Amino acid sequence: MKKLFVAFMLFASAFAVTSQEFNPLSNLNNHPYGFEMRQAEKFLMDNSKGVGDNYDVKYHRFVWTIDPDTSYIAGSVTTYFVTSVSGFTTISFELSSLLTVDSVKYGGNNVSSMHASDQLDISLGVTLPSGRLDSVTIYYQGNPGAGAGFGSFIKDAHNGTPVIWTLSEPYGSRDWWPCKSILSDKIDSIDLFVTTPQVYRVASNGILMSETLQGSDKTFHWRHRYPIAAYLIAIAVTNYSVYSDYVPLGADTLEMLNYVYPENLVAFQAGTPYQVEVLQLYDSLFGEYPYIKEKYGHAQFGWGGGMEHQTMSFVINEGFDLLAHEMAHQWFGDKVTCNSWHDIWVNEGFATYCQGITLETAWGGVWWPVWLQQRITDITALPDGSVYCYDTTLVSTVFDWRLSYQKGAMVLHMLRWIMGDDAFFLGMKNIMADPLLAYGYAGTADIQRNFETSSGLNLDEYFTDWIYRQGHPVYTISNLIQSDSTVQVTIQQIPSHNSVSYFELPVPLRFKSTTHDTILVFNNTFSGQTFTAEPGFVADSVFFDPELKLLAVLDTMYVTQGSGFPDDQQLKATLSPNPAGDFLTLNWSGDQVTKVEIYSTDGRLLMRLPSTDPLSIRMDISNLKAGVYLIKMVSPHNALTLHFVKL
Repeated sequence: MKKLFVAFMLFASAFAVTSQEFNPLSNLNNHPYGFEMRQAEKFLMDNSKGVGDNYDVKYHRFVWTIDPDTSYIAGSVTTYFVTSVSGFTTISFELSSLLTVDSVKYGGNNVSSMHASDQLDISLGVTLPSGRLDSVTIYYQGNPGAGAGFGSFIKDAHNGTPVIWTLSEPYGSRDWWPCKSILSDKIDSIDLFVTTPQVYRVASNGILMSETLQGSDKTFHWRHRYPIAAYLIAIAVTNYSVYSDYVPLGADTLEMLNYVYPENLVAFQAGTPYQVEVLQLYDSLFGEYPYIKEKYGHAQFGWGGGMEHQTMSFVINEGFDLLAHEMAHQWFGDKVTCNSWHDIWVNEGFATYCQGITLETAWGGVWWPVWLQQRITDITALPDGSVYCYDTTLVSTVFDWRLSYQKGAMVLHMLRWIMGDDAFFLGMKNIMADPLLAYGYAGTADIQRNFETSSGLNLDEYFTDWIYRQGHPVYTISNLIQSDSTVQVTIQQIPSHNSVSYFELPVPLRFKSTTHDTILVFNNTFSGQTFTAEPGFVADSVFFDPELKLLAVLDTMYVTQGSGFPDDQQLKATLSPNPAGDFLTLNWSGDQVTKVEIYSTDGRLLMRLPSTDPLSIRMDISNLKAGVYLIKMVSPHNALTLHFVKL
């Protein structure tokens, strides 16, 4: 698509460093479990209690006193709400029982409340009709502790200086403030007033409206005027150094505000400028930055990854991939948020794929196939697992790096292959602009509906197989190449999990000779399907999915020249061990093998070995990097290709 191409080319030209100077995947390589929820223990989630389903939250005003030297919070939360039922007499919030409620005011008067089992029920003393706008203020204090899940309210230290930061996803908001956390009601706007010793600064959502001295303390006022989910509200307090990058977006210039630990200032100042071009790319591909009237930014914190707090992501370091992932969440996860933790891929699969897209042309595109191959290798290492999260009782299953993040991303990558770039990126923009979803919540059905509208395709089978069911296809492909250059291709597939009867996909094959090279695509709908094609030359090699379009495994590739061969000339081979370390042994039977070649998955010849034994050969592969490779065996009558993994 022309507009997409221009956006990518502008993005690529902005990155002047070479791939040898900079590795955008360094953060991912250092954090093999991903970006965000990687330190999760198997914490049992009680899921949302449904508290607050009889009212709509409109506004919160937070007034807190916090000293990062002490794990303690004291203050008040005022909530404006609209009743959604008649006969409304009691309003309920989720609030940790570790905190103490000092008083509750309604209409300027103290009212009674009951606080037990992490729930606060407030008796208003009056009966309200449906549709009534009203407010209540809760005064409370206490030590939230670390909280559940990933640590909701954390007292930590950096370089000997105390810091307090919050991370509420998925149900941690209740650990430090009275909230309504179900994924059905976004808060229309918020104001946060945080008083802290004046040697510290407070990072939060929205725009910093003021800093007011009060003796030895200072009060920071942050204002946010966009709808926000409860778990995306956050604060961090320490001795931050502050600087800004600026992002030109058409006629606007967006501030990218950075709050970082002083000891890491130089590193962040070198890393965050790369994100200017990333934000411009996302803005061009997915629609206007969702919080254009406010800011985007980063606040450093001590958790091992990042969290996409709205307008200010909290991140552990300046790693390119980490920052690009969290920024993508401002569209997918923040503007449009999953409507259930079952559909967490709507947040994480999309953000993971967006982060991958940044590598497609940046730095000459050299990291794009590396990124894709890492995803494919990680996902297909196991035969099962669905993108849709059926068990939401454990944090570790909801935020599953292999499934919610990586497989969710590759499902989008394959969908782009099936739909084409124009329809796919139109669908991405449509999701962001959908009036039923924008600044609200979305489920898998909403995503499917928008992609069907942009493509004109019926995607029922695709979403059923790839989101709700398990596994991936495993292929055996036979190629009979005739002297007139025609080729007969037979594709056999065994799904890795029995929940899927067959993955119907367009299968790309690269046909090569010493002088020619072309890619043909075969629309494979059943196992054993045979195609006749004309590549335009007599090929001597065939490679599966050379551009890494599919989440699939090639088990065996047969290439036969001429009209066929006797059974006793049929090559059969095994590799051991597979995955392999520094050495790999190839054993075979059938035809005499004249040479053995090792290729990368994109068809580059890496190693050639003459056959010195009629039955086996032991290969030193210690110089190969970790990844997936192809071994091609050549005989006078045919060729056989197998894949192996180098550890």
